Amino acid sequence: MNLRWLLGNFTDPQYHIPRREQFQLSNIAHARYLSHAAFWWRTALILLPVIVSLRLIKPTLAWLGYAGQTGPYLVVLGAIMLLCWPWSAWMYRSLYVRPVRRAMREAGYDLCLGCGYELRGLDGSITRCPECGEERSG
Repeated sequence: MNLRWLLGNFTDPQYHIPRREQFQLSNIAHARYLSHAAFWWRTALILLPVIVSLRLIKPTLAWLGYAGQTGPYLVVLGAIMLLCWPWSAWMYRSLYVRPVRRAMREAGYDLCLGCGYELRGLDGSITRCPECGEERSG
């Protein structure tokens, strides 16, 4: 299971791409293959639950009888942060994974855009990815 996307690494782990090149590929993906509208909509979807959660902390703590106490407030704030980090990382991964694969393909990596399977060394007559079945030229 690839959990590297939790730290912003959207490339597939079997390629062992240095961090500097990963950063360059992400920049190419963002500039060429990702629409600004998609990026901002995804960002809004990430921030919406965070903002709603933050707005509900004080009324919820007051309802539970912890109004004005710093300890419970910090615990709830920490829980929101811990829950929102994987949520935002997963949302950005679902946004960036295909554009990053397109940038990798442009950089010379022969891989499937759908699943990231390495197609290097396969016969040219194979038109579909053997892993997921997506069109090879994709």
